[in-house]
Amino acid sequence: MPSPLRLFVHRVPGRATREAPALALATILRTWAIAAFLLLALGLGHSPRATAQLIENSEAKIEYQDGDFELAAAFDFDLPPALEDALHKGIPLYFVVEFQLTRPRWYWFDEKPVNTSRSVRLSYQPLTRQYRVSTGGLQLPFNRLKGALQFIQQVRGWRVFERGDVRRGETYHAELRMRLDLSQLPKPFQINAVNTREWNLSSEWKRFNYTVPTNLDAPQPLPTPPAPVPAPPPAAPPAPPAAPAIPGSAPAAASAPSADARTPFSQTVSTVLSPSQLVQPASSQP
Repeated sequence: MPSPLRLFVHRVPGRATREAPALALATILRTWAIAAFLLLALGLGHSPRATAQLIENSEAKIEYQDGDFELAAAFDFDLPPALEDALHKGIPLYFVVEFQLTRPRWYWFDEKPVNTSRSVRLSYQPLTRQYRVSTGGLQLPFNRLKGALQFIQQVRGWRVFERGDVRRGETYHAELRMRLDLSQLPKPFQINAVNTREWNLSSEWKRFNYTVPTNLDAPQPLPTPPAPVPAPPPAAPPAPPAAPAIPGSAPAAASAPSADARTPFSQTVSTVLSPSQLVQPASSQP
């Protein structure tokens, strides 16, 4: 007895022969499409963008100075050869530093009072052969690329928020990172940067806690002045040169009598010359 499936199959003479090549071609195309989709998915999963070069963050802290909260941070990275070559060809590079401040709340979503960023532009001038760093209204020239990168890696004096943005005594979660802003590059380089590892330069989020001081109105301690250096004692005046000694004579100190022991010259003469030794001149007769 034939199976129930075969009862519903109607065979038309010559039709199966015409449909077999079309079905085989559709099957091959479907297989190729699935294989291409899998390869594309694997390629995106292992895209170079996922393994971007990292920027190391070695310092991150908030300092309260003169009524403002300033950020002090330090980064460390080397410019890849592809980015250095693009820089020398006249393409400026933009490095963005992002900062966020969050206060957790158990009854509602976390409060984010601060979300700011700062952009630093690095360019090269072929005529002067100098590197130029621009941030805000400040522009600094550098003769070497290493010096320009060291300036970009050090973040000092950046006012990230004010007293009205935070509450005294509250603890906030701060987040900080630096990255190369690909949206500032020309369009052809943006497309190339998506699949190039050397163009994806970024750091991980640096997270730390910060507690706002309660005594913000207290005067800041003045720096202790250095101790004065004592002046050296005045030098003694040089002694007058001694009189040269006369050969064959006694020393002046031993031969010279004191002022009180000196005898007048007339008295000495009268003492040495006695009356008997004086020669009286002959008297002339008239």
